[in-house]
Order: sequence, then C-alpha cells, then structure tokens
Amino acid sequence: MPEFCGRTHGIQKAPIQELLMEAKIPEDVISLGQGVPFFGPPEEAISAASDALNEGYGYTEDIGTFGLRKAIAKKLLRQNHIHADPERNIMVTAGGNQAFINALMAITNIGDDVVILSPYYFNHFMAIKLVGCNPIVVETDENYLPQIEEIFEAVTPHTKAIVTISPNNPTGAVYSKHVLEEINKFCSDMNIYHISDEVYEQFVFKGIHQSPASFDKNIEHTISIFSFSKSFGMPGYRIGYVVFPSHLYNEILKVQDTIGICAPTISQYAAEAVLNSCPSYAKSFLPAMEKVRNIFIEGMDMECINMPVTHGSFYFFIKLHTNKPSWEIAKVLIEKYGVITIPGNVFGSSYPSIRISYGNLDEEQAEEGVK
Repeated sequence: MPEFCGRTHGIQKAPIQELLMEAKIPEDVISLGQGVPFFGPPEEAISAASDALNEGYGYTEDIGTFGLRKAIAKKLLRQNHIHADPERNIMVTAGGNQAFINALMAITNIGDDVVILSPYYFNHFMAIKLVGCNPIVVETDENYLPQIEEIFEAVTPHTKAIVTISPNNPTGAVYSKHVLEEINKFCSDMNIYHISDEVYEQFVFKGIHQSPASFDKNIEHTISIFSFSKSFGMPGYRIGYVVFPSHLYNEILKVQDTIGICAPTISQYAAEAVLNSCPSYAKSFLPAMEKVRNIFIEGMDMECINMPVTHGSFYFFIKLHTNKPSWEIAKVLIEKYGVITIPGNVFGSSYPSIRISYGNLDEEQAEEGVK
C-alpha cells in the first residue's frame, strides 16, 4: 500500500465526529456540542437559492459575484467601519474555514510560525499544521482574554501572523478595542499580519464588536474572516468571505483558483439576497438566545466548576474540578447523562474542561441540559 503524506501527521481527526463515533450514545440526547444557532436562514436566502437553481450551475468569478462583493463592501462599511474595494479587497469563499486557509497559504512559507491563543479553535490549529507552519500557542488569562506581553514575547523572526477570534470560539470572550488595537499596532510595527476571525460578530451580549481592519491606517496588515453560517443560520450553504489588503490579491486568487475555483454559485446568490434585505438578521434572535444563556449562568453549580461568564458567541468554556481527562468526561456526559459536550483538550486546553454550545437550544432544553 502506498504511504499517505506526512502533511496530515499531527492533525487530529474531526473531533466532534470522533467523539460521537467512540461514545455509546443513548436514544434521547441534548446536544451542547456543535456550534450552530437555533434559527435557519431568512426566507430571502431560500427564495434566492431556489431562483438560482433555475438559472444553471455555472461558475462565478473566482473571487465571487460582483453583486455579492458589492453587498459585502456595503455591509463592511456600515457595520464594521471597514473601507473595502469589492474589486481588490474582498474574496467570497466556501465558508470561514476556507477563508482562513486561503489567507494562510497566501502569506506563509513552510516552517513559518503563526501565533494563536489558547483555548484555540481547533480548525485554525489544524489549518496551520496542514500548510506546514508551526502553531505557537499562547495561553489567555483566567477570563480567556489575551495576555498582551505573552503574545508579544512569542513572536520570532519566523512569525508571519497573530490570530485573534472575537467574539471567541470556544470561550465566548469578547476582546476590547484597546486589546485589539495593541495587537494590531504590534503587528504593524513587526511587519506581520493580524488575522481577525469575526465569524461571531453578531453575537455580542455585552460590549461592542470591534473590527481591527477599521482601525486607523491598519488595513495593509490586517486580514479579516467572516461567515454567513452563524449570523444568517446558513451553515450548510458553505459561504463566507475574507477581507485582505490589495497587495495580496494575486496570491490569494491563485490559492482560490487552485483549491475551489469559486464558492458555491447558488449560495452566493442567497448570501447577496440576505445582505441586501436583512444584514443584521441574527440580532432579532439574540433576546431568545440570551434567555437560554442566562439559564446556564444561573443554573450551573459554580462550586463544582469554574465557568468564566463571557459575553459573546454562544459558548461557555468550563474548567472542571477533577483529575479525569477531558475526553473521558465528555464520554461520561454522553453515555450516562445524555448530554453532548466537546472536550477541552481538542481546543488545546491542558486542564480538565469542556465547551458547551447553547446556540441551538430553547429554554426547556437548556433547563434539562443544566440538570
């Protein structure tokens, strides 16, 4: 049998799928696992996708339809205060994960370092390894906020980028403007990139979402990742976008054309429709989601766990007072209690922990999950 390549060595299997395959799942379960919202796409998305089916299945421009890029540019200016040229600064991708790996392949060489914060989003870690780079992991503080000096100390001559996620997956932390400005300015001073993952931009329960690309004179070293999966209830449409400085245009276009040519055509028309009709769609669902969130905050036994109350996305990252490995804890929760969570070790956590997602629950399910 021919050997498989070493590129995938050290990359974990799809962790959610692996856990569910390994555990003995009872018939009735409550899922606090996969990060999806409880709402589906707007009617405008469904209608536009249906119309597109009748117009054929042709490719679009590699960077996406001009109509969608124009709608994205309008949204970026209005909501994120980012000035982006739809011809040179925006690329439509098959979801936020492709946006991230496109950016990595455009800015890194094999052996380069990329700084990420722990607990980290495991797909970021996997992508960095997959392109042949070294993930340099820096711990966040007790509230899962960036430790600025530790981040700066982790940067070496081989570093190409610092990655931030705010609002955060897996912790729910929302980074302040001051913190993001410090990181962004440091990246500028060091002539490296700041990759800002803003997939959960609409899910902020306290504070204000900040987009580093909106800061003064910082567009040239800032790459921003966005997605329609969470904010518009469209995970299966596989549609996102990356905002990048114009000098990266040719390089990121090469990556896009090689890997996927273009994002799904039907999904692009659906995305354009929702941006033009209901660009803040998710915000109408936040009151219902906040009620569920409060059930967890008020109902968890804080003597048995350490659960910093964070204010964004729809996750809590819980530290557990036990010596059992995170993976075993997650299996017990499934097999004995019928509750699916994600073990903290897949997010780089060195202590016993789990991530819970409350985005797809109603109040009754949340009450049952807390029990």
